[in-house]
Amino acid sequence: MTKLSNFAVSNKRAVVLCSLLLAALGFFMIFQIPQGVFPDSTFPRIAVLVDFGLAPLKQMEMEVVKPIEEAVMGVPGVRLVRSSTSRGASEINIDFQWNEDMFKAFQLVQAKVSGVRNELPAKVQIEVRRFTSSTYPVSGYGLYSDKLSLVELTDIATYSIRPQLASIPGVDQVEIMGANVREYWVNLDPQKLAAANLDYRQVADALEQTNKVQFVGRLNEFNKLYLNVGDNRFLKLDDLKNTVVATRYPTPVHLADIAEIRPAVQEQFISTVTNHHNAILFTIIKQPGASAVSVSEEVERRLTDLRKIIPGSVQMEKWYDMSDFIRMSINSVRDAIFLGALLTMVILLLFLRRLRITLVTAAIIPIALLMTFLLIKIFEMNLNLMSLGGLAAAIGILVDNAIVVVENIERYLEEGHDRKEAVVQATGEIIAPLLGATLTTLVVFIPLVFLTGVPGIFFRALATTLTFAILISMLLAIFLTPALASVLISAKERQPGRLLPRLITLQQYLLNFSFKQPWFAALLIAVLAGTTVWGYLRLPSGFLPEWDEGVIVLDYMAPPGSSLEGTKSMLASIEEKLKTIPEVETYSLRTGRSLAHPRTHANDGDFVIYLRKDRQRPAPEIMDELRDFIAEAEPRLEPELFQVLPDRLNDLGGEIAPVLVKVFGNNLGLMRQIAQEVADSLETISGVVDVYRGFNPGEPELAIRVNDEAASRYGLSVQDVTRAAKMALWGEVPTEMLQGLKIVPVRLRYAQTELNHLEKIRQLPIYLPERKRVVRLAELANISKRPGEPDLDHENLSQVVNVEANLSGRELSSVIADIQGTLASIHLPPGVTLQLAGQYESQKQAFHELLLIIIFGTALVFVILLFEFKSFRTATIILVGTLLAVSGVFLFLAVAGIALDISAFMGMIMIIGVVVNNGILLIDYAEKELTTGAEIRQALLTAGRIRMRPILMTTLSTIFGFLPLAFALGQGAEMLQPLAIAMIGGMSVSMLISLLVIPTLYLWVWPNKRSTSHG
Repeated sequence: MTKLSNFAVSNKRAVVLCSLLLAALGFFMIFQIPQGVFPDSTFPRIAVLVDFGLAPLKQMEMEVVKPIEEAVMGVPGVRLVRSSTSRGASEINIDFQWNEDMFKAFQLVQAKVSGVRNELPAKVQIEVRRFTSSTYPVSGYGLYSDKLSLVELTDIATYSIRPQLASIPGVDQVEIMGANVREYWVNLDPQKLAAANLDYRQVADALEQTNKVQFVGRLNEFNKLYLNVGDNRFLKLDDLKNTVVATRYPTPVHLADIAEIRPAVQEQFISTVTNHHNAILFTIIKQPGASAVSVSEEVERRLTDLRKIIPGSVQMEKWYDMSDFIRMSINSVRDAIFLGALLTMVILLLFLRRLRITLVTAAIIPIALLMTFLLIKIFEMNLNLMSLGGLAAAIGILVDNAIVVVENIERYLEEGHDRKEAVVQATGEIIAPLLGATLTTLVVFIPLVFLTGVPGIFFRALATTLTFAILISMLLAIFLTPALASVLISAKERQPGRLLPRLITLQQYLLNFSFKQPWFAALLIAVLAGTTVWGYLRLPSGFLPEWDEGVIVLDYMAPPGSSLEGTKSMLASIEEKLKTIPEVETYSLRTGRSLAHPRTHANDGDFVIYLRKDRQRPAPEIMDELRDFIAEAEPRLEPELFQVLPDRLNDLGGEIAPVLVKVFGNNLGLMRQIAQEVADSLETISGVVDVYRGFNPGEPELAIRVNDEAASRYGLSVQDVTRAAKMALWGEVPTEMLQGLKIVPVRLRYAQTELNHLEKIRQLPIYLPERKRVVRLAELANISKRPGEPDLDHENLSQVVNVEANLSGRELSSVIADIQGTLASIHLPPGVTLQLAGQYESQKQAFHELLLIIIFGTALVFVILLFEFKSFRTATIILVGTLLAVSGVFLFLAVAGIALDISAFMGMIMIIGVVVNNGILLIDYAEKELTTGAEIRQALLTAGRIRMRPILMTTLSTIFGFLPLAFALGQGAEMLQPLAIAMIGGMSVSMLISLLVIPTLYLWVWPNKRSTSHG
């Protein structure tokens, strides 16, 4: 191994220059790497979105949803098929196994849907969509004006803003919400229509056939070829008015003769607001792989330019920007990296007590970090909370190898070797243990490939960057550290501090006492093992840490049947309340649709509330305040409050809600009764909020059932009567006018008075031009009110009612225990079953996988220890000591009041890989002492004395490197806080284990050992 160290020292200038060049390249790569909040991954989920106008629920279920569900169930790798269907719309989600090729799965789903397309109604519109972490908006804006109408603002958004933003590299879609669409209304006069002996069908056909461009041939005139077209398009309003719809010889009947024609606005069923102003909202969705920050910055630049050319009265307000959270979370992790590096350098200086040696050791930190960015770019990763978290987690670990190298070099210098010989020999002697220690640190991450779901995507990204950084630090310790040491480190005697000799004396006393009094070590081992068992069984648990991104979504549902205006009136008090909350910076409001779902009911929608960056209160506290206010001020509303990114993770991971109780059965009425009972029970449990009973009763209906016999007496079919009623109530669009870039629908309808009462609908006139008479709708049909159809959910072709709820102020494990007790007391009728799911199900699966990963990782570490020490007993001693350090994880989590979650589990895995190195370092030196003929006790005492300083330095540098993350300074750092606390706890206890427990265990197992020959 001295060949490597000799090469580094002999070519020190080249080694240093090469390291600096690679670090500089990594620095420039930082600005080229895309930035996002999550690792950019394709999640194993495909959605089939169905739009069928206002088709009844039963028709949707039987003619559309069921055929598609049955088809996609046959796609290989499908794990779960879920659908949610309402009148005219359905969303079918197909969840796949996490190891599936989603590009292939997407093609197979498209093929299956295409295969049943001919079986579906002709007017059904279907979209198949893949889900990635880029599927959701990165930013949102609102347009409002005190001078321009919403129609004019819609034109500005559609024809000025959207084309500019859509052309930005990385932008996938610009969606406009609340658009007020221009129309031309052709209000047919029934009397004039009857006098001309016409009906609406003839008028509709005339408009459709006239407004066309048709190819009619070619003309070759004097060697010049002309394309002949019949162009009868409507170019202006007069063209529409002068359209001949019939001829009553010799007089043509123009459209203006039988109808009033005027500009109008399409009837609105969606309302959008920003900051108390009726507004047009638009959101920007980025392409997969694009940098959310870069896209958002370019959008802001384009909008700044557009503000100069759009009318001055138009106000443009940003109500959502994901890049703000990305920047703040990346900055908070960046600050944690810098602060951790600074604290690590302070620890090194306190122990090394010489600036040059400290710089030689600490030089690895910035160079390794910058070179890691180069690998992140090469492997096409993005900068996100977890990949940067891996760098933050690596800070204290990066210098471990360099500490061991420098410590050994100093020891050789103190023994009288010249500088070059000391550097070459000391580094060569330590390379083998360095390789073993690095391998044991990294090998525990190999089983993470088996971790599925969102935790797998998140923590594989963290483990990948951590692996990059540690491998680079090992190479730098082998090559760069000796190169720098050969120039900067001299044989000058180190001035020992007062603290270290005292600590060494204390350690030697305690270790000698432990040798003489075996009960002391046995008691210590029992306490540590008991703490581990107690912590795992009794510590509250959760899924992922709760964070504060600064954006709150308030979903709401008004009583069934509430109109758009009625729902908006209930929201007025909430808008006023938002004015009084100092932490609220801006908000947007949708009624009749939501941010995530383009089609909802007129009685529901959502707020997106953007909080100030300089606020004092966390988002969960503000959410609780809003819940309490709504319960008191507007109890008719059913609210649900959550933060955008956690909800997005639930969505991408296939979780409907944090708390989910599924009600299965064959009788939908019974299932809904039980669902209501479950919801009532959940509302009594502390910490359970925003309970949703699992179904929306739907909007009440006015059913028009045509009497086919009565209709036939007038020569009408059921379709004729239904279409005539639609003409009076809604109208139809037979054609469109192209005006510049604008496509304006032409809506044909009967002129009417306001139809705001059932009796007026009954008296609706149906015109019979052939008989030149009018028939009232009540003569042809039975008209009655009936309740709306509740939304319908399926899971794997079975009916299900999903009772959902959120959590506030309590850990998941304790709430689930209460829920299980409550559900056990509910009497279920035959055929109805309950299943507890949501985050509980995901947590249970993740914990099971993580336990297997810990077992597998521990086994791999054990194999490496066997290779290194060639002794089963020695490997077992080090491994047992390492596992005892896990007790510190549970102890520190309990003291900090942090639940055991996926992040803390990741810290536990890292502890096993890192703590084992101290045991390797100690036992390796003890066995070297044994080769010189030392007695076993003396060898262990000498190893403790010699290795105490590097063990303390590596342990404390790791602890202080994690300290900034443990305090969760800044937004986004909450995700890494449990991991940091787990690492600090485990590393703190490991000092005691490495310096006392492992030597004592070694003596117990090898009481008479005098050489390295193993029996």
